[in-house]
Amino acid sequence: MKLHRVTLASLVTVGALTISACESPGTGADKTGRQEQESLAAPDNLTVSDPPAVDGAKIPPFPIEKYLPKVGEDARIAAASGEIIRECMAGFQLRYQPPAISQESLDSEENGANRTRRYGVSSSTAATVDGYHLPKEMMGAFAPAQQGPQMSETERKVFIGDQDSTVDFKPGEKVNGKEIPAGGCSGEAQRRLKFKPRQRMAEKINNSSFAHSRDNKQVNKAFQDWSACMARSGFSYKTPLEPLEEIKGSGPTAAEIATAKADVRCKESTNLVGIWFAVESKIQEELIARNEEALAEDGKVFDALIRRASEELAQP
Repeated sequence: MKLHRVTLASLVTVGALTISACESPGTGADKTGRQEQESLAAPDNLTVSDPPAVDGAKIPPFPIEKYLPKVGEDARIAAASGEIIRECMAGFQLRYQPPAISQESLDSEENGANRTRRYGVSSSTAATVDGYHLPKEMMGAFAPAQQGPQMSETERKVFIGDQDSTVDFKPGEKVNGKEIPAGGCSGEAQRRLKFKPRQRMAEKINNSSFAHSRDNKQVNKAFQDWSACMARSGFSYKTPLEPLEEIKGSGPTAAEIATAKADVRCKESTNLVGIWFAVESKIQEELIARNEEALAEDGKVFDALIRRASEELAQP
Protein backbone atom coordinates (compact mmCIF):
# COMPACT_ATOMS: atom_id res chain seq x y z
CA MET A 1 0.00 0.00 0.00
CA LYS A 2 1.51 3.29 -1.05
CA LEU A 3 1.98 5.82 1.77
CA HIS A 4 1.21 9.43 0.85
CA ARG A 5 3.39 12.13 2.35
CA VAL A 6 1.63 14.66 4.61
CA THR A 7 1.86 16.63 7.82
CA LEU A 8 1.23 15.54 11.40
CA ALA A 9 -1.33 18.30 11.71
CA SER A 10 -3.78 16.25 9.68
CA LEU A 11 -3.67 13.19 11.94
CA VAL A 12 -6.92 14.11 13.61
CA THR A 13 -8.92 14.30 10.39
CA VAL A 14 -9.36 10.56 9.89
CA GLY A 15 -8.89 9.42 13.48
CA ALA A 16 -11.10 11.94 15.21
CA LEU A 17 -13.93 11.53 12.72
CA THR A 18 -14.04 7.77 12.98
CA ILE A 19 -13.71 7.86 16.78
CA SER A 20 -16.48 10.38 17.33
CA ALA A 21 -18.73 8.60 14.87
CA CYS A 22 -18.49 5.25 16.67
CA GLU A 23 -18.84 6.28 20.29
CA SER A 24 -22.17 5.62 21.94
CA PRO A 25 -23.37 5.27 25.51
CA GLY A 26 -23.83 1.72 26.72
CA THR A 27 -25.78 0.08 29.49
CA GLY A 28 -23.99 0.27 32.79
CA ALA A 29 -22.24 3.45 31.69
CA ASP A 30 -22.94 5.15 35.01
CA LYS A 31 -21.43 2.29 36.98
CA THR A 32 -18.40 2.17 34.70
CA GLY A 33 -18.01 5.92 35.04
CA ARG A 34 -18.05 5.71 38.83
CA GLN A 35 -15.49 2.90 38.84
CA GLU A 36 -13.21 4.84 36.54
CA GLN A 37 -13.60 8.00 38.63
CA GLU A 38 -12.52 6.03 41.70
CA SER A 39 -9.57 4.47 39.86
CA LEU A 40 -8.34 7.93 38.86
CA ALA A 41 -9.06 9.74 42.15
CA ALA A 42 -6.30 11.88 43.63
CA PRO A 43 -4.14 10.24 46.30
CA ASP A 44 -4.92 11.84 49.69
CA ASN A 45 -2.47 14.37 51.18
CA LEU A 46 0.39 13.29 48.95
CA THR A 47 3.76 14.94 49.61
CA VAL A 48 7.33 14.24 48.50
CA SER A 49 10.21 14.59 50.95
CA ASP A 50 13.27 16.39 49.61
CA PRO A 51 12.21 16.63 45.95
CA PRO A 52 15.31 16.71 43.74
CA ALA A 53 16.34 19.75 41.75
CA VAL A 54 15.28 19.28 38.14
CA ASP A 55 16.63 21.13 35.12
CA GLY A 56 13.56 22.51 33.40
CA ALA A 57 15.22 22.03 30.02
CA LYS A 58 15.77 18.31 30.72
CA ILE A 59 12.76 17.04 32.65
CA PRO A 60 13.18 13.26 33.18
CA PRO A 61 10.65 10.78 31.77
CA PHE A 62 7.40 10.42 33.72
CA PRO A 63 6.34 6.96 34.94
CA ILE A 64 3.31 6.95 32.63
CA GLU A 65 5.44 7.39 29.51
CA LYS A 66 6.12 3.65 29.54
CA TYR A 67 2.46 3.17 28.63
CA LEU A 68 1.67 6.19 26.45
CA PRO A 69 1.38 5.66 22.69
CA LYS A 70 4.01 7.41 20.63
CA VAL A 71 3.16 10.03 18.03
CA GLY A 72 4.58 7.69 15.38
CA GLU A 73 2.28 4.85 16.43
CA ASP A 74 -0.85 6.96 16.27
CA ALA A 75 0.39 8.33 12.94
CA ARG A 76 0.68 4.80 11.59
CA ILE A 77 -2.91 4.01 12.57
CA ALA A 78 -4.18 7.22 10.95
CA ALA A 79 -2.17 6.52 7.80
CA ALA A 80 -3.50 2.97 7.50
CA SER A 81 -7.06 4.11 8.11
CA GLY A 82 -6.75 6.82 5.46
CA GLU A 83 -5.44 4.38 2.88
CA ILE A 84 -8.21 1.86 3.53
CA ILE A 85 -10.80 4.60 3.12
CA ARG A 86 -9.16 5.77 -0.12
CA GLU A 87 -9.24 2.26 -1.59
CA CYS A 88 -12.84 1.76 -0.46
CA MET A 89 -13.97 5.05 -2.01
CA ALA A 90 -12.20 4.14 -5.24
CA GLY A 91 -14.36 1.01 -5.36
CA PHE A 92 -17.34 3.35 -5.74
CA GLN A 93 -15.51 5.28 -8.48
CA LEU A 94 -15.03 8.18 -6.08
CA ARG A 95 -11.75 9.95 -5.45
CA TYR A 96 -10.60 10.46 -1.87
CA GLN A 97 -7.21 11.84 -0.86
CA PRO A 98 -6.44 11.01 2.79
CA PRO A 99 -4.63 13.52 4.95
CA ALA A 100 -0.91 13.07 4.35
CA ILE A 101 1.43 12.04 7.15
CA SER A 102 5.15 12.72 6.96
CA GLN A 103 7.83 10.12 7.56
CA GLU A 104 9.05 12.36 10.38
CA SER A 105 5.71 11.90 12.13
CA LEU A 106 5.74 8.15 11.57
CA ASP A 107 9.21 7.93 13.10
CA SER A 108 8.45 10.21 16.07
CA GLU A 109 9.13 8.81 19.55
CA GLU A 110 7.33 11.73 21.24
CA ASN A 111 4.27 11.09 23.37
CA GLY A 112 1.51 12.93 25.21
CA ALA A 113 3.60 13.70 28.29
CA ASN A 114 4.91 16.80 26.49
CA ARG A 115 7.84 17.25 28.87
CA THR A 116 9.11 20.24 26.90
CA ARG A 117 6.12 22.41 27.83
CA ARG A 118 4.19 20.41 30.42
CA TYR A 119 4.80 23.04 33.10
CA GLY A 120 4.86 26.01 30.79
CA VAL A 121 8.16 27.40 29.60
CA SER A 122 10.94 26.02 31.80
CA SER A 123 14.06 26.45 29.67
CA SER A 124 15.95 29.76 29.64
CA THR A 125 16.89 29.16 25.99
CA ALA A 126 13.26 28.57 25.00
CA ALA A 127 12.17 31.64 26.95
CA THR A 128 14.76 33.84 25.26
CA VAL A 129 14.00 32.62 21.74
CA ASP A 130 10.26 31.89 21.77
CA GLY A 131 8.87 33.41 24.96
CA TYR A 132 5.70 31.43 25.63
CA HIS A 133 5.15 30.57 21.97
CA LEU A 134 5.83 27.04 20.79
CA PRO A 135 9.06 26.61 18.82
CA LYS A 136 8.65 26.17 15.08
CA GLU A 137 9.53 22.47 15.20
CA MET A 138 6.56 21.84 17.51
CA MET A 139 4.03 23.92 15.60
CA GLY A 140 3.20 21.23 13.05
CA ALA A 141 1.50 19.06 15.66
CA PHE A 142 -0.84 21.87 16.66
CA ALA A 143 -1.55 23.58 13.35
CA PRO A 144 -5.02 23.06 11.88
CA ALA A 145 -5.27 20.36 9.27
CA GLN A 146 -5.40 21.54 5.70
CA GLN A 147 -8.89 20.94 4.37
CA GLY A 148 -9.34 19.24 1.04
CA PRO A 149 -12.21 19.90 -1.37
CA GLN A 150 -15.62 19.73 0.27
CA MET A 151 -17.31 16.38 -0.21
CA SER A 152 -20.45 16.06 -2.25
CA GLU A 153 -23.54 14.50 -0.66
CA THR A 154 -22.80 11.22 -2.45
CA GLU A 155 -19.18 11.21 -1.30
CA ARG A 156 -20.25 11.86 2.29
CA LYS A 157 -22.69 8.93 2.15
CA VAL A 158 -19.97 6.58 0.98
CA PHE A 159 -17.42 8.01 3.37
CA ILE A 160 -19.43 7.92 6.61
CA GLY A 161 -22.63 5.96 5.86
CA ASP A 162 -24.98 5.66 8.81
CA GLN A 163 -22.41 6.94 11.33
CA ASP A 164 -23.51 10.54 10.77
CA SER A 165 -27.17 11.39 11.40
CA THR A 166 -26.89 14.51 9.22
CA VAL A 167 -26.31 12.35 6.14
CA ASP A 168 -29.44 11.24 4.28
CA PHE A 169 -28.46 7.58 4.23
CA LYS A 170 -30.78 4.62 3.64
CA PRO A 171 -29.76 1.05 4.55
CA GLY A 172 -28.84 -0.94 1.46
CA GLU A 173 -28.28 2.22 -0.57
CA LYS A 174 -26.03 1.81 -3.60
CA VAL A 175 -23.66 4.14 -5.42
CA ASN A 176 -22.53 3.27 -8.94
CA GLY A 177 -24.11 -0.16 -8.54
CA LYS A 178 -22.32 -1.02 -5.30
CA GLU A 179 -23.90 -1.18 -1.85
CA ILE A 180 -22.44 1.16 0.75
CA PRO A 181 -21.00 -0.85 3.67
CA ALA A 182 -22.15 -0.31 7.24
CA GLY A 183 -20.55 2.86 8.51
CA GLY A 184 -19.42 3.73 5.01
CA CYS A 185 -15.78 3.45 4.07
CA SER A 186 -14.84 4.81 7.49
CA GLY A 187 -16.61 1.83 9.02
CA GLU A 188 -14.74 -0.44 6.62
CA ALA A 189 -11.44 0.95 7.90
CA GLN A 190 -12.53 0.38 11.49
CA ARG A 191 -13.42 -3.23 10.77
CA ARG A 192 -10.24 -4.04 8.88
CA LEU A 193 -8.09 -2.56 11.61
CA LYS A 194 -10.41 -3.96 14.32
CA PHE A 195 -10.40 -0.46 15.71
CA LYS A 196 -12.48 0.07 18.86
CA PRO A 197 -12.24 3.75 19.72
CA ARG A 198 -11.83 4.82 23.32
CA GLN A 199 -9.38 6.82 25.32
CA ARG A 200 -6.70 4.53 26.72
CA MET A 201 -6.09 4.29 30.47
CA ALA A 202 -2.54 5.61 30.07
CA GLU A 203 -3.87 8.80 28.50
CA LYS A 204 -6.45 9.15 31.26
CA ILE A 205 -3.74 8.80 33.91
CA ASN A 206 -1.55 11.28 32.05
CA ASN A 207 -4.36 13.85 32.09
CA SER A 208 -5.58 13.08 35.60
CA SER A 209 -2.15 13.25 37.21
CA PHE A 210 -1.58 16.72 35.78
CA ALA A 211 -4.98 17.93 37.01
CA HIS A 212 -4.44 16.41 40.47
CA SER A 213 -0.93 17.85 40.74
CA ARG A 214 -2.25 21.38 40.22
CA ASP A 215 -4.44 20.94 43.31
CA ASN A 216 -1.72 19.37 45.47
CA LYS A 217 -0.81 21.36 48.60
CA GLN A 218 2.93 20.96 48.13
CA VAL A 219 2.73 22.09 44.51
CA ASN A 220 0.48 25.01 45.48
CA LYS A 221 3.05 26.11 48.07
CA ALA A 222 5.64 26.08 45.26
CA PHE A 223 3.24 28.15 43.17
CA GLN A 224 3.07 30.72 45.98
CA ASP A 225 6.88 30.90 46.21
CA TRP A 226 7.11 31.27 42.43
CA SER A 227 4.40 33.97 42.46
CA ALA A 228 6.27 35.93 45.16
CA CYS A 229 9.46 35.69 43.09
CA MET A 230 7.63 36.96 40.00
CA ALA A 231 6.17 39.87 42.01
CA ARG A 232 9.67 40.95 42.96
CA SER A 233 10.38 41.24 39.23
CA GLY A 234 7.21 43.27 38.68
CA PHE A 235 4.90 40.51 37.40
CA SER A 236 1.58 39.55 38.99
CA TYR A 237 0.64 35.89 38.45
CA LYS A 238 -0.69 33.28 40.86
CA THR A 239 0.41 30.21 38.90
CA PRO A 240 2.90 29.56 36.07
CA LEU A 241 0.03 28.57 33.78
CA GLU A 242 -1.53 32.03 33.85
CA PRO A 243 0.99 33.67 31.48
CA LEU A 244 0.09 31.07 28.86
CA GLU A 245 -3.39 32.57 28.66
CA GLU A 246 -1.93 35.82 27.39
CA ILE A 247 -0.16 34.45 24.31
CA LYS A 248 -1.02 36.52 21.25
CA GLY A 249 0.18 36.78 17.67
CA SER A 250 2.40 34.47 15.69
CA GLY A 251 5.57 35.33 17.59
CA PRO A 252 6.75 36.64 20.95
CA THR A 253 7.00 40.33 21.81
CA ALA A 254 9.85 41.80 23.83
CA ALA A 255 7.51 42.04 26.82
CA GLU A 256 6.55 38.37 26.49
CA ILE A 257 10.18 37.31 26.35
CA ALA A 258 10.98 39.39 29.44
CA THR A 259 8.10 37.73 31.32
CA ALA A 260 9.12 34.24 30.19
CA LYS A 261 12.74 34.79 31.25
CA ALA A 262 11.62 35.95 34.70
CA ASP A 263 9.28 32.96 34.84
CA VAL A 264 12.14 30.52 34.23
CA ARG A 265 14.42 32.26 36.74
CA CYS A 266 11.70 31.98 39.39
CA LYS A 267 11.08 28.34 38.55
CA GLU A 268 14.78 27.69 39.03
CA SER A 269 15.13 29.64 42.30
CA THR A 270 12.08 27.91 43.85
CA ASN A 271 12.73 24.47 42.30
CA LEU A 272 9.14 24.57 41.11
CA VAL A 273 9.76 22.12 38.28
CA GLY A 274 11.51 19.66 40.60
CA ILE A 275 8.70 19.79 43.16
CA TRP A 276 5.95 19.58 40.54
CA PHE A 277 7.67 16.72 38.70
CA ALA A 278 8.26 14.74 41.89
CA VAL A 279 4.68 15.14 43.10
CA GLU A 280 3.11 14.35 39.74
CA SER A 281 5.38 11.34 39.26
CA LYS A 282 4.28 9.97 42.64
CA ILE A 283 0.63 10.53 41.71
CA GLN A 284 1.21 8.64 38.46
CA GLU A 285 2.88 5.76 40.29
CA GLU A 286 -0.16 5.37 42.53
CA LEU A 287 -2.60 5.57 39.63
CA ILE A 288 -0.53 3.08 37.61
CA ALA A 289 -0.51 0.62 40.51
CA ARG A 290 -4.28 1.05 40.86
CA ASN A 291 -4.87 0.37 37.15
CA GLU A 292 -2.25 -2.24 36.23
CA GLU A 293 -4.78 -4.65 34.73
CA ALA A 294 -6.37 -2.03 32.48
CA LEU A 295 -2.96 -0.75 31.36
CA ALA A 296 -1.81 -4.27 30.49
CA GLU A 297 -4.99 -5.01 28.52
CA ASP A 298 -4.78 -1.68 26.69
CA GLY A 299 -1.18 -2.46 25.79
CA LYS A 300 -2.10 -5.80 24.21
CA VAL A 301 -4.97 -4.29 22.23
CA PHE A 302 -2.90 -1.34 21.06
CA ASP A 303 0.09 -3.49 20.06
CA ALA A 304 -2.21 -5.66 17.95
CA LEU A 305 -3.73 -2.56 16.34
CA ILE A 306 -0.27 -1.24 15.48
CA ARG A 307 0.65 -4.59 13.90
CA ARG A 308 -2.48 -4.54 11.73
CA ALA A 309 -1.85 -0.92 10.71
CA SER A 310 1.75 -1.75 9.80
CA GLU A 311 0.60 -4.74 7.74
CA GLU A 312 -1.86 -2.55 5.84
CA LEU A 313 0.82 0.00 5.08
CA ALA A 314 3.25 -2.70 3.94
CA GLN A 315 0.90 -3.93 1.22
CA PRO A 316 1.99 -2.96 -2.32
